[in-house]
Formats: sequence, structure tokens, C-alpha cells
Amino acid sequence: MTSTASYTVARILIGTLLLAPVASAADQLVRCESKDYKRQFCSVETHGYVQLQRQLSKHECRQGHNWDWDRRGIWVDDGCAGEFRVETRHHTDGHEQHKGDKAIAAGAALALIAAAAVAAEHHRDDHHRDDHYRDENYGHGGHSSYVPEWLIGDFTGYNIKYGTEVKMRIDRDGRSLTWLDGQELRGYVNDGRLYVGDYQFRLDRAGEGFTTTQLGDTSNKVHYARR
Repeated sequence: MTSTASYTVARILIGTLLLAPVASAADQLVRCESKDYKRQFCSVETHGYVQLQRQLSKHECRQGHNWDWDRRGIWVDDGCAGEFRVETRHHTDGHEQHKGDKAIAAGAALALIAAAAVAAEHHRDDHHRDDHYRDENYGHGGHSSYVPEWLIGDFTGYNIKYGTEVKMRIDRDGRSLTWLDGQELRGYVNDGRLYVGDYQFRLDRAGEGFTTTQLGDTSNKVHYARR
């Protein structure tokens, strides 16, 4: 991707930004263990997409039941112990494949939203806990990595501010791909937010689709309809 193309992508997604070189950071491995079946929180150095790399406990680790993650870190409970891979946000959006490219490095100040879902009391009763994961409760007590059905699939949107069509796919695991002007951006969904590079977008359900609104620039909004 040329610097001109990078600028175009950045401008369409999040406005006119200052561009500067960004080094590709390595993934982070975090070991987190629930001792005596008690809840344990393990902080991370940088926000990124989290996967269970290796289970270390005999007790099965089940995402959303006895482990999960948000922007602050990873929690485990009920005897789960594992090694977790945190993909850096620049890794996730594909900068490792374009080390010579310029990337988004500065822009409007972004407010980081507290992860109410993970901070909420963790219930041991699985049936009761599953009630929090229903789509109608999204953003109101469901676990942070849960992606509701209305966010999963292929969507097309139009950015009125920049007069550009945007296509997006969100997978069940929360990973996202965005296409615009022939470019592809990788990101992920967590705790009701879409993360692309250094930037966050609030996600709100709208009919059969959803709306993204940039944190720090509420005028940069895109409505997506299911394809």
C-alpha cells in the first residue's frame, strides 16, 4: 500500500490525520491462571485481539464462561489456566505485511470506554450467565468478546462525510475486514466497539444493520446495511 493510498484509507475512515511511520510490534503472550478456582485478572501491556494459545489446566477453558478479555486485560475463573496471545492492534490491522508503509499515528483524542461487561459480577451458574449473552442484552452485561448475530456477516455502508462506499465483514469470532478504495483493513470487535489501528468506533444497532461512530469525531458516522 502506498503512502497516498494509506492517506486515502485513513481519511475515509477517520478524517484528515497526521501520518507517521509506525513500527510493527510483536504479539504479547500472557499467562493467566485461576488458582483454587478463584477469579484472576491479568493486565496486558497493549490492547489487542486475544486468543487462547495453550490451555495449561485440566479444567477446560471456555471463552465467555471462565475466561474473557477486554481493553484492560484477561480474566480467568473456575480453574481455567492458559497462555493467551494478544495480537497487537497494528498486527491485527495488517501492518506487519506492510512494514514500509505509513500508517495512522495521530488524530482526534479517543475516549477509552470502561469494559462494564467484564467488570460486572461474574456468575458461576452457567445457565444464568448465558442469559447475559443474548443479543438483546448486547452491551448491557454480556461478556466483552461476545458478538451478536446482528453484527455477524457482510455489510455495505456509505460515508456521507467523505462520499465513499465502504464494505465490511464481521466474523463470529469478532475479527473484521473493511474494504474501501481497493484497500483492505483488518480490525476486531470487542465490548461494543470496532477497533481499527489506533482508532475506535462505537457500534449501534440500526434496523437490520448497524452504525459506526468514531470516538472523538461524532460527525464521522457510517450506516451499514446487510448485503
